[in-house]
Amino acid sequence: MKKIYLLFIAILFTSCSQNQNYLLEEGVVDIDYLKKSPKTYWFNENFQNYTVEKINRDNFSELYNYDIEIFMNTLCHDSQREIPRLIKILEELNFPENKLKIILLNPNKKSKMGYEVNKNITNTPTIIFNLDNTEVNRIVEFPKESLENDILKILNDEDYKHVYFIE
Repeated sequence: MKKIYLLFIAILFTSCSQNQNYLLEEGVVDIDYLKKSPKTYWFNENFQNYTVEKINRDNFSELYNYDIEIFMNTLCHDSQREIPRLIKILEELNFPENKLKIILLNPNKKSKMGYEVNKNITNTPTIIFNLDNTEVNRIVEFPKESLENDILKILNDEDYKHVYFIE
C-alpha cells in the first residue's frame, strides 16, 4: 500500500511540473509545448490548416546541416501564422528536433535569460539559419514568397534578403 501511495505522489508531482512547463511565457520550449500549451491554443488549428507546398526533399538536403533558431511571441499574430507552417514543413522534411531551438520572447522581444542578446531581434517571428554556429540568413516576421521558397533560396545561397533588410 505504501508503494502505491508513493507512486501516486511521484506521478502527481511529475504531472504538475510538466503542466508548469506548458505555461512558460519566455524561454526555450519544444514542439510539444507548441502543440499542448494553453498559451499556444492557436497552434494545432493553424498547423492542420496549412498545406505544405509540393517540395522535392532532395532540394532541401542541405537543411540538415543547419541549426534553426526561432524567436517568437505566443501573442504575436505573425508567429501564430508562420510558426505552425514552419513546423509542418520541418516535420514533412523529417528535420531533427534537436537541431531546432524555439525561444519565446515577451512582447518587448526580450527574455529573462537573454537568449535574444546580440541576435538583433526586431520582429517576431525571426527564424535564424545557422551553419557551424554562424548565422547564414534569417526570415523576419513573414516570408517574401513562401516559407518553402525562402528556405530554398537561403539553402541555395541565392542572395536572399529578408523583408526588412536594409543595406
